[in-house]
Order: sequence, then C-alpha cells, then structure tokens
Amino acid sequence: MATPASEKPTRHKRRSSAMKPKAKRQRAEGNTEPAAETEVENAFKDDTDLCDQLMSRYSTSTAPHHRHLLATAAAFRSILSAESRDLTPTAYFLAGMENLSDSEALDSTAVAALSTLVSIATPLIPEKGMANDRATESVAVLVGAVLGREEALGVSTLSGVVKCLGVLTAKFCDLEDWNSVKQGVETLLKLSVDKRPKLRRAAQECLVEVLKSFSSSDTIKEASKLVLSLLKSYTPLAVSLNESETVDASNAEASLNSKHLELLHVLNLLKATIPHLSVKIGCKILAELVKLMASCFLPHTRNVFQIAEVFLTTSTNEVIGPHVEDIANSLASYVLSEEKNPVDTVFSAARLLKVVLDKLQARGSCSWMKTFPTILGRLTGLLSLEGDIASQATDIIKELINQCIDVKVLLANKGKSFDEVREGSQEVDMIKATCHVFELALSSCTGVPNEQILSVISVLFQRLGEFSFIFMEGFVVKLADFINHANPDSPETTYLQSCLGSAVVALGPEKILGLIPICFDANSLTCSNTWLVPILKDHVVGASLEFYVEHIVPLAKTLQRASRKVKKSVLREELQALSQRLLALVSAFCRYPVDTHKKFESLTSILIVFLQKDPSMHKSIAVALKALVSQNRSALGSGCNVVEMTSNGNKDLVSDSRNMASYSIKVANRNIKALASHSRDLLQTLIDVFIDSPPQKRLHLKEAIGCLASIAKSSVTKKIFLLLLKKLKLVNTAGEFEEPASDTDELVNEEDNTQTDTEKTERSVIMDLASCFVEGASEELIQLTYKFITYLLQETNMSGHCEAYCTLSKILEHHGWFCSSQSVELIDLLVNLKPPVDIKSLKYRFNCFHILVVHTLEKLEQEEDNPRTFLILNEIILTLKDGKDEARKVASDALIAISSQLRKSSQVISDELYHKLISMILGYLSGSSAHIKSGAVSALSVLVYNDADICLNMTDLVPSVLSLLQNKDLEVAKAALGFMKVVVSCLEAKDLQGLVSDILNEVLPWSSVSRNHLRSKVTIILEILLRKCSSGVVQSVTPDKYKSFVKTVLQSRHQKSDSQGSGVKDDDTRIEGSSSKGSDNEAGLPDKGPRQGSSAHKDRKRKWENKNENQRAGDGGGSNRDKRQRQQPKHAFGGGKRGGPGPRQQQQQQRTGRNSSGGGGMGKRGGFKQKAN
Repeated sequence: MATPASEKPTRHKRRSSAMKPKAKRQRAEGNTEPAAETEVENAFKDDTDLCDQLMSRYSTSTAPHHRHLLATAAAFRSILSAESRDLTPTAYFLAGMENLSDSEALDSTAVAALSTLVSIATPLIPEKGMANDRATESVAVLVGAVLGREEALGVSTLSGVVKCLGVLTAKFCDLEDWNSVKQGVETLLKLSVDKRPKLRRAAQECLVEVLKSFSSSDTIKEASKLVLSLLKSYTPLAVSLNESETVDASNAEASLNSKHLELLHVLNLLKATIPHLSVKIGCKILAELVKLMASCFLPHTRNVFQIAEVFLTTSTNEVIGPHVEDIANSLASYVLSEEKNPVDTVFSAARLLKVVLDKLQARGSCSWMKTFPTILGRLTGLLSLEGDIASQATDIIKELINQCIDVKVLLANKGKSFDEVREGSQEVDMIKATCHVFELALSSCTGVPNEQILSVISVLFQRLGEFSFIFMEGFVVKLADFINHANPDSPETTYLQSCLGSAVVALGPEKILGLIPICFDANSLTCSNTWLVPILKDHVVGASLEFYVEHIVPLAKTLQRASRKVKKSVLREELQALSQRLLALVSAFCRYPVDTHKKFESLTSILIVFLQKDPSMHKSIAVALKALVSQNRSALGSGCNVVEMTSNGNKDLVSDSRNMASYSIKVANRNIKALASHSRDLLQTLIDVFIDSPPQKRLHLKEAIGCLASIAKSSVTKKIFLLLLKKLKLVNTAGEFEEPASDTDELVNEEDNTQTDTEKTERSVIMDLASCFVEGASEELIQLTYKFITYLLQETNMSGHCEAYCTLSKILEHHGWFCSSQSVELIDLLVNLKPPVDIKSLKYRFNCFHILVVHTLEKLEQEEDNPRTFLILNEIILTLKDGKDEARKVASDALIAISSQLRKSSQVISDELYHKLISMILGYLSGSSAHIKSGAVSALSVLVYNDADICLNMTDLVPSVLSLLQNKDLEVAKAALGFMKVVVSCLEAKDLQGLVSDILNEVLPWSSVSRNHLRSKVTIILEILLRKCSSGVVQSVTPDKYKSFVKTVLQSRHQKSDSQGSGVKDDDTRIEGSSSKGSDNEAGLPDKGPRQGSSAHKDRKRKWENKNENQRAGDGGGSNRDKRQRQQPKHAFGGGKRGGPGPRQQQQQQRTGRNSSGGGGMGKRGGFKQKAN
C-alpha cells in the first residue's frame, strides 16, 4: 500500500537530519567528493581482467570520477594488449606506477584515477609477485606523486592510497631492511594523526598490520623509535593540560583545539601499536604515559587509562616493573581525588589499580597497603548511590577484597592469642584499617544498610573466615541491632539476615551465640534474639556436635519444661514451637561437623529418644543422618552425591572450600567408622518408626535408612531384615520362605479371613524397606531379599508387587554379579508373571527389563539370539499398543533407555549391540500378526525419533518398513505411515534426497484411503517432503498417477501461506530448505509446547468428541473412549495434535481420533472412523 503523502516528507526529513553531522564533518575535513568515490572494494577478483570488472560495475555510472577511472583502465588494457602482455593485476599496477612516476605533467583528476586503479590492483597482486626494490620504489612514487598533492584529492582516494602503501610495505618490501620500509612507516605514522577520520583510521589500521609483519628486531626497534618520538612531541602539550584547570567532562573534547585533538589521535594510535613495539621502547613509552596521568579529569584521561590497560594486560614485567609503583600512585590519587571526576573513569582507575596491586603483591611490595583502605573507603562512598553505579562499585570492592586480603598471613598466626594477632605485621594493620572503613560505613547508616553495603560486608566475612572474630566482632553486634529494630517483612531485613548468615559461616555458631545469645528469662517467660534460629538453620556449617548436644538441646528442654507450667495456650505454643525449632537445628549441625568421630555416640542416644517420642523431629533427623553419611562418602570418592545442605539456596556458603578441605580421606574414614559402629540401634529405631508411620511420612525416613544401611555391617542389616520377616511369619524357623499360597488356598483364606489387609500392608512395607538395604548389602543379604521378592511376586494377590519390582530393579542396578548369575532365571520369572496394572509397578518392571536386555545382549555378543530377549521385547512391543497413554509412555521410555545404553556401549566397542537390537525388532515385521507388526513399527518409530541416524547406518530399515505398505492391512499401514512421518521429520534434507522416490512410490497409493486418517497422514508426509526437498524434486519423482494429488497438496500449501498475510511467516516457509528436524506435530508426535493444554484446544477437542460421541469405533474397539481426554505423554506416537495444513475437520480428528494403530503404532485403541470423502 502506498505511503500517504503526509508521511513521506517526515521520513525524508528525519533521514536528512541524521545525515547532517556526517556532512558537516566532511566539509570540515575538506572532503567535497561524493561518498562513493573510487572506494577500493573487496569484491574484485585476481583471475578476471580488472578492466572488465570495472566496466561491469561502473559502466552505467555518470559520476565523473567513475568515467575517468574507466577511461584509464581501458587505455591501460589497450596498451597492454598491444604489447602482448598478460592482463594481470600486476600489469595494471606497474602501468599505473609508470604513469604516476611522471605526475608533474598530470592534473589532479588524472592522478586520482591512476591512484584509484593502483589501489584496486595492489591487493590482487599474488604473494612474491613483486620484487622488494620495486615495492620500495612504488612506495616512494605514491608518497611523492599522490600524497604530495593531497589537498587536491578526495579522502576516499587518499584512503585507497594509504591502504595500498600498507600492502606494499607489509607484503612486498624487505621487512629485514629498515631502509626498505622506513618511508612507508613514516608516512603511515604521520597520517595516523590526520584530522580526517576516514584517512586517519585507514592509516592506523595499515600501520598496525605493518608492525605485525615485522620479525626483525632492528626494524621493530626503529619503528618503535618513531612511535616514541611522535609521543614525545606531544608530551609538553599534555603536561600543560595537566597543569591547567579541571575540565568539565561533558564538553571536554568540544573545548579542545586541533593540537589537542591530535594528542588524542596519538594516544589512540598508541593503544593499537603497543603490543607490537620493542620492550625497551615500550618501557620508555610507559614512562611518558605516567607523566600524562593526573589526579583530576582531563580530555585525554580515558585514553591514558585505555593505554595503561593495554600495557598491563599485554606487556611483560620487564616493561611494567620499573613503573608499577608510579602507576599505582597515580591511579590511587585519581580515585582519591577531591575533584568531581566522572564516575566511569573512577571505576576504570579502580579496575586498573586492581591489576597493578596484583603485580605489586607478586613482587612482595607492601607500599600499597597504606592507601588500600582509603581507596576502599572512597569506593564505599559510591555504594549509597542509585542504580548501576552502586552495582559496579560493589563488584569492584568485592574483587579488591578477595584479591588483596591475604588469608595466608592470618593462618601463619593461627594459635596465637587475639591480641598477638592484632599487633601483627603490616598486612594485619591493613586488614584492621579495611574493616574499620566498612564499620564506619555501617555506623553512618541512619536506617537499615542497603543491599550493596551488606553484600560487601558478607564478602569480607567470607574472606576472613574464622579470623572475622578478631577484626569484625563489632559488625555482628551492629547487624543484630539493625535486625532488632527492622521491619521483619521488609526486603532489607532479608539482606541483613543473609549478611549475618555469612557471619555464621565464618565465625561458627558458638562465637555468634556468644555475641548474640539466645537467652530464656524464666520470670518473663520470654526468649531473646529468637530471629537468629532460622539464620542458624540455613548457615551453620563446620560446627561441632558437642555444642548442639551440650548447649542447644538443654536450652530447648528448658523451654519445654517452662511451657508445661504456662497456663496461657498462646504463650505455651510459642515456647513449644521455639523449642522444636532449636532441636531441629540438628540438621544444620550435621553439615561437616568437626567432631563426628568423637560425639556421634552421644548424639545417637539423643536422636533415638527424639525418634521414639517426637514425630515432629523425624524429618530433621533424617536430613541430618543423610548429610552425615553423604558428605563423608563423597570425601571418600564413593560417587554419592552431596546432599542439599541448605533450604534457601546458600550452597556457595555451605559447601565452602574450607569445610570441604577439612574432610580429608583420613577424616572421612574415621567418621564413617564412627557412624557404622553406632548405627545399629539407630537403624533399628528408624525402621520401627518407618513401619509405624503413614506412607506420606516415610520418604525422608527411607532415605535416612538407606544411607545408614549403606555403611552399616551387612550382618547387622541382614539380622534386622530376617527378624522382620519372622515377625510377619513369612519365613520358618530355618529361615526358609513358606510356599506361596495357591488359588485354592486363597479361596480358603478368604473364607476363613486368615489373611487380613493389615498383613498385606505389612508385607508391602517390609518390601519397601528392603529396597533401602540393597546398595551396601552382601551377597547373602541380596539372595535373601531376592527370595522375598520371588515369594511376593508369585502370589496371586498383587499386594507388594510394586515394592518388589522396585527392589529388584535396584538389585540389578547396584549388583552386576547378581544380574550375571540370575539373568536366565529372572527373565523366566518375570515373563511368566501377569503384567501389573498400575503404572508405577509397570515402570519398575520395565526398569528390570531394560537392565536384563542390555546385559543379555552384551553377554551374547556374536552368539545366537537369546529367545528370552525376544520374550521381553514381546511385552514392550505389546505395551506400545496399550490403550493407556501412561503405559505406552513407560514402554517407550524403556525402549529408549535400552537403545541409549547400547549406543554408549557401542561407542566403546562397535555398533554391533545397538544394531542387533534394531535387527531383532525388524524380525517382527515378517510375523503373521498385524498387531505385533504394527507394534514393532511403533518401536522403530520410537528409536528413529530418538536417533534418526539409524536410518542411515542400517540401510535396510526404511525399505523394510516401506514394504509393509504393500500389505492391505489398515492397522499395519497406519503404523507404517506413522513411521514414515517420523523419518521425514527427523532426517535432514540432504539425507532424504535418496529416499524421496521410494517413499512416494509406497506412500502415495494410500492417498485414496480416507479411513483411519490414512489420507491425512500421506498429506502430512508429502508436505514435509515438499518443505525439505523442494517441490521440484518431489514432483520429478512422483508417479504420473498421483501428480494431481501432489498438485492439490501443493496448492493447498500455497493458499495457507497466502492466508497468513505478508506480516507473518508461514511454518512451511520457515522450514523450507531446512536441514533440521521437523516439528513433533509433523512427525505425528505430541505437542511439546503449552498449546495442547490451552483453553482453545480443550474447547475444540470437547466439541469434536461430542460431535462423534455416537460414531462407531474403528479398529480395536471403543473400550477406551472415556480415556481420550488424558494428557498425552511425551513419547506417545500418533496421539498428539497434528501439525501441517489440511481441512479443519481432519485437523480436529488428528487431535482427538486415536486408535490402535495410530501414528507409528503407538496410538490409543478405539479411534473414530472417518467418513469417506
């Protein structure tokens, strides 16, 4: 649509306004040439006649400079052709130089044209295509003929010549001979401070490239001298600026004259060239640079800091060392200046100072220590500002604290009294002064300190660690006072608590409670500083169990006794709740305690009492025991994950390296022995509590039992387990299991009511408990557990089967020897059992199948296929055809787990095991049962979706499935079409090219069958092929019989694209030519996004199901129609919302119409029939 006339001038005017500053600069620089004049472009080629290239580019241009350039090129070509010389870039270059050497007779227009032609030809000259002497002469000609009359030439022409000089000097001159490169370097250096930006920028870039090309120390030295000389010529000007009045940063550059601007250009040049100068000259340049530093802001301050940064990051100590003290003093004086220096420059100076201090520390210098606290004080003043300034200041202060406060100095004083440490070395004085700075900042706060100040203090606590008690005792008291007077619900209080948490980590609870005691007043029945309890719970680490046993527990018991005497229910409940919170600190004190081997016995006796009498303590005790075991096992490298130590995410504090380091292998071994030796009574108590607890309360107890059982003696756990079995009369006096009850016995039992629901529940609980003993169990205990599993699974009653499958999967996972010795018996046992109905049991059963299949295939290797493996695959394949979405997902997950593990094994040896699994599934395709065939295709769909490369590595896979489409069975055909949707969606476009013809030949015949959505599936497959392989390729291999159908699909696709509107890209267009995987919807896979669960989707689904409520179900019957509204699983094929264009009715049917052979054979049985079109 045409733009309204009123809008056009506005837009044009805005563009002109934007261009105005550039035009002003061009006029100020004396550049009146058109912007596009004779620019040297990179698109010229060295294998094509240069004149032809210029003609094709500029023949239609009416610009005078283009006409002159073309005339010059044509004249050269005529001369070169007449002399029978090759039309190479070198020939054009030499011809141009020959004319420029006699430039006195030429006007500026001719010189411009010749210079441009030479500039274009020079980069095209091949390496070693010109002699050194010729290159040196050419430089001299260009400098004399062109740059000698630069006022008459445009900036673009001069920039091209400068680039030509750079190429000649760096590429063709003798880099070992200073006289050969001298004129080029001098010219480039001179132009590097030119007032014209384009020319200056080109000269600087070329000079850097020339310096990079030098390898001779002589040429590097001479070039470095020129740079130093240039800097020295401007040093007096810079010094005069230093002595002048402070310049306002906002208009600093605007107030400068041309000489001052040239100084900035020199400094910019230095920044680029410093890494390529000689060490000796670099040292002298740095000395000059120090002279340019001032305590107040000047126009060149930023440039000087940038150059200093380059020196500090690229130069050696040989260069920086002699001046590092002067640099540190200059930077410190700038940071500490009373002048209103721009904040960004203060931050730049502080960051540079951090680097300099690091170098001073490395040299062992202490000169910086006197000013360091003052510098931090200056930066601390910025913490009260708003926004990004405070944030940047915070980061810099934290970095300075972590870098400059050396804890090793304090560790050397460990063991001395506090007074002796305080009267220590210069380093200790610096730490004291630093802490004093932040204490003053804390005291100066009228209200609660802000987040920045508190976060810096937190870092200081963390850095000083246990020595914080010497230097930061006052901080703790002040922070406590802030909390006592703060609003408990304000964000500032959260920052205060976090800061005090850092103090708890650093000092430990003993010292913190010494400074902020939690005291109970028996007269007023009140307790002080109770807000400290949650902070202790979240941050205590590396404390002692003794302190908990001897101080925390007695205080809690005091509160309990006092609560019994209180008559007011509110006050009584408050005291009881506080007592519980104090006792619950056991989980915090069990994070890396320092005295586990000494005090665990006394802790155990307390914990047993709590477990027996106080259910509210069960979770805290379970977490504490998990922590004790896990952190010691992690120190031993057992692979056990460290438990989550905190409840508020402060893992960085809890897993502090100091505490981790204290748990050496020796300490961990000693702790594990102590835990194991006192675990029997504790383990028995936990088991008793576990059995008596409701199911929702058992999870934490189960984890704690598992941890303790993993380190306890196997004889102990076996004895406990056997006693439980005898208690339930599951084993006789000889320790043998009774024979499972037969069906007849069950009937008798039901009549006599001899087996109660309680007994069934107890069996499940004991089996659930048995899974806790698996990890550290002996072979004897594993065999006993296996007998119990077998006993439960062989009972016709399903009670306890879920727990039995769970325990069995753990045994197979943790004890490879058992899998090796019992695999045959296990497979026979499992396949002869009736598959469980509940999904949780099915999941554990399939976990067992996963391990057994992988083990069997790895064990057999080259041997014949094990028929027992096929029995497992049978069940997985049949479950893929199950009517329940959840069951299909479990089977799909199991299949993926098997293939993934085999692929990992194949990476170590070969692809044989993985391919063997695929071949076994392919064997099902030759079977007689359509249901099994479609299930096998579903399995292959799962595997291809998970790893599309198998289609390329096993070339018979796709043809084998395609051959099934010749079968007229609708269930098999639908599964095969679903498989092909996955294939075309997951394979890259280049890999599909060789399959397009075969796919179309087998798929298109089903386009005439509308039943079971077969026609719509063919449409989707065709659309994906059109997007990935282009319509031309698809149409060229389409049989004539189906070209009209392909044309219809193509037209529908274009109509859909047009309907999207010009402002929205169609999905088809987006995927066109893409080699990535197609979307899940196109592949017949479930939606991974939230769209399926949207209200619009649910409304459409509900309307469609109501519409089809009375339709007769298709293949597989309609028994599962009531389950269609279940959410689709991630790996369920063919039941998801379909992508791709098509009639709205077909799209709605694809979303909801599931049947037994849908989408790769994994669809839900009971789909609706589609009416024939």
